[in-house]
Amino acid sequence: MNDIKLKEAIEILRRHAGNWNAPALKSDYGYRRTPYTVTISVILSFRTKDEVTQSAGERLFALADTPEKMVMLSKEEIEKAIYPVGFYRKKAQTILDISRYLLEHYDGRVPDTEAQLLKIKGIGPKAAAIILERAFGQAVVAVDTHVHRILNLWDYLQTPTPEASYEVLKTRLTDKEKAGLNRLLVAFGQSVCRPRAPRCEICPVSHLCHNSQNQTEGNMS
Repeated sequence: MNDIKLKEAIEILRRHAGNWNAPALKSDYGYRRTPYTVTISVILSFRTKDEVTQSAGERLFALADTPEKMVMLSKEEIEKAIYPVGFYRKKAQTILDISRYLLEHYDGRVPDTEAQLLKIKGIGPKAAAIILERAFGQAVVAVDTHVHRILNLWDYLQTPTPEASYEVLKTRLTDKEKAGLNRLLVAFGQSVCRPRAPRCEICPVSHLCHNSQNQTEGNMS
């Protein structure tokens, strides 16, 4: 897939997105969406299913939705609230560490540059990109497993990891193409192009995907 085909695919998906029942597109979160809650949600999401992340965030932010409130909780209270997210004990400590750092260095505010975010222990390049895009609306291409997987299925990328995909997309895509791409492809990956049992029969861009073509050829043989 070349850049023109990618633009075509994105335009098609944007027209169909309203029909998807995807967690990434929901606006009725059970908590207030702020740069801080977005940041903590990103931490919760790693190695965890989307619906589990959302439920854990709702439980946690019902107790504390600011750094000031979060540091008043014990690690055990946070663990109990976010269970069963993956690595919940480690994430509980990370949440406390990030909250304390924000209070000590930024008066409790989440910084809005990649350089500042990467100074915070527990926030790597992938998390920083997602925070900048989702919390601040910046034209940053946030690459998680959905984005990496789908763009490789389309042969737009030939990269081994999300981190490698991120480095390529940083310079290959325009700001306009980056804006909202993560949310769109994550929603597509949650509802149609699922990692397991992909719904190729209803995919509006199946003609661009070599995986769908291979499945069709296999069925015809």
